[in-house]
Amino acid sequence: MKTEDKWDKSKANRIEKGLAELVYRSNLLGSDRGVANWGGGNTSMKTTMKDNQGQDIEIMWVKGSGSDLGTMNGENFTALRLNDIKPLVNREEMSDEEMVAFLSQCMVDSNHPRSSIETLLHAFLPFIHVDHTHPDAIIGICCADNGKEIAKEIFGNRFVWVPYVRPGFRLSKLIYEEVSKNPKAELVLMEKHGLVAWGETSERSYEKTIQFIQEAEAYINEKRKKKDLFGGNKYKTLNLKEKEAAIQEILPVISEMGNKEKKVTLTFDDSVDVLTFVNSNEALVLSQSGPACPDHLIHTKRLPLYINWNPQNETGKELLVKIRKGLDEYKEEYQAYFNKNKNERDQISDTFPRVILIPGIGMVNTGKNDSSARLSGDLYKRAISVMAATTSIGYFFSLNEKESYDVEYWPLELYKLSFGANKKKSLDE
Repeated sequence: MKTEDKWDKSKANRIEKGLAELVYRSNLLGSDRGVANWGGGNTSMKTTMKDNQGQDIEIMWVKGSGSDLGTMNGENFTALRLNDIKPLVNREEMSDEEMVAFLSQCMVDSNHPRSSIETLLHAFLPFIHVDHTHPDAIIGICCADNGKEIAKEIFGNRFVWVPYVRPGFRLSKLIYEEVSKNPKAELVLMEKHGLVAWGETSERSYEKTIQFIQEAEAYINEKRKKKDLFGGNKYKTLNLKEKEAAIQEILPVISEMGNKEKKVTLTFDDSVDVLTFVNSNEALVLSQSGPACPDHLIHTKRLPLYINWNPQNETGKELLVKIRKGLDEYKEEYQAYFNKNKNERDQISDTFPRVILIPGIGMVNTGKNDSSARLSGDLYKRAISVMAATTSIGYFFSLNEKESYDVEYWPLELYKLSFGANKKKSLDE
């Protein structure tokens, strides 16, 4: 783990102050997927502008829903009137539907995109520039059973820890209240979720985000030296010829079974990180513990399918049997998960796994097209990175079943899915 500070002072100084500077900062954060997942995270800036009567009003530019930090431009941000939003902090409750409707009335321009789910988090915090990201190292701490204690070792009294709450009004108000109680707070650590940092300038906000990530990485990297990653190897990777033969046999089977429900596209990954994980002693337990971040599971589902196959002692024929059986069982278990947790108007997406892990071979990813399949793979590699961090310092714990379902079938997340990964847009938080 090693995150770099990419701020280019000479380039930044040539950028016009205001929205363009926010775009530059956002693109830098999004350029490193170990800092901001594809489509994940959000940024904001508070400033003033003239209203239609020529009066100065306080506004906030915030990331629009469905955009990606790494590729977004000025058109992907939304301007909102802050004086209309700030009084909301005095409310006790606010439903998602009320929040969306209210914020739509606060927009400076109705042509702007719907604002991020995390808009109130940015609005309630009294800082000019605010960044919310999902760095692997930070989530590694936030998903550790001893994460809060580890955070104290790293950040002392500079941080605020908030328990897991699904994004929205309640989480935004909780963060505001906890930051208000700690005048020394410089960052927020969100359990099972991510990081919030801020600054008086765009550069300072970016620098602090990177600084906190680097501090976490340094601690984790030092601890990692003393442990075998994921409990060490349990299996060996097949040689190239054997692996290629196995892939040619298993991909048609997976494709055939997936296409029975809806058309699927497959991608394959046998990178070092993936093989280190799938071949490890802890892969089975860790992979079935739940998602590493709410931001992942919309594209990866709550759990991958792990094929419990021994590449050294079992044949390719036995592998095909286990894949067919595993896919059938996954479908049944996913249907049961949906039935147990569904709300009145929920409609099941599909019951096919997005991620299939096979010892000795690698990872197969599925999706409605090549872009969505690759996105599920990229996000699961982020999950592997998070689990590597967590298991270096403690035990991994994740969203429980109900928490996962409430994110996976949350209308505000499903709205963002409508943009589609193939359009270079995805969910945000």
